[in-house]
Amino acid sequence: MVRLLRVQRNDDVHDVAEWEADIVLEGELSGSYLGADNSSIVPTDTIKNTVLALAHDRSEVTRDEFALLLAEHFLSRYPHLSAVDAEVRERLWTRMALDGTPHPHAFVRDGNGQPYSTVRQERAQPVCSAAGIRGFVILKTTASGFSGYPQCEFTTLPETSDRILSTSLDARWDYGGGTADLQAGVLDVMLKVFAETFSPSVQRTMFQMGEAALAAFSGIERIHLTMPNRHYLSLDLSQLKRPADQKTIFIPTDDPFGFIEAVVAR
Repeated sequence: MVRLLRVQRNDDVHDVAEWEADIVLEGELSGSYLGADNSSIVPTDTIKNTVLALAHDRSEVTRDEFALLLAEHFLSRYPHLSAVDAEVRERLWTRMALDGTPHPHAFVRDGNGQPYSTVRQERAQPVCSAAGIRGFVILKTTASGFSGYPQCEFTTLPETSDRILSTSLDARWDYGGGTADLQAGVLDVMLKVFAETFSPSVQRTMFQMGEAALAAFSGIERIHLTMPNRHYLSLDLSQLKRPADQKTIFIPTDDPFGFIEAVVAR
């Protein structure tokens, strides 16, 4: 894992990107495992320096393009390698706004979610590229319900047509051809569905989010979504002489929760 901060200086206005790059090399390495032949081992120090040098030389590339650049470099430089996996994760920074004006070179950490780009390049095979985000926490306070589920003697969950819906979204979209840095665009499309469409269940909402992403971006072949429930439970305050059905105060809880996944593909 190699970390770097890239600063792009456009006169007085600066842009920053903080990246973490993971590189995994596969190939004919048996000499180093079965004997004392280290001629197949690419040193960690070399990998680190390569990442830093290429980030300097190709400062215009996107996160997607940088992952592809790294995979192609190591595969072309070392003939004994058969495959390279490169993942580039981003730690987000947001430009400060002081008195309503964006500051040219001051930033605050954006803690919601970690975007990433990943490439697998096998020799003489088409490149497999994907991007996504992990741990993107979202919430809406209404336009969500849950009813019509099977009930038995162990069911205590009441049906509802008005509940809080919150989740920590993990999304990965696989490109069908060349890469494009669609991070913000894909999220915008999916968040519009999340916010504006009534949710009868997490399952239905996540599938609609995936459908919308595929409809909006022809370069995406499939999208894998994980949306565990992050529950905020209704609270009966009647013992405190407040309405039993009040919708002002809720209790956050981490467990139990449903771990819900979907893959939407063309």
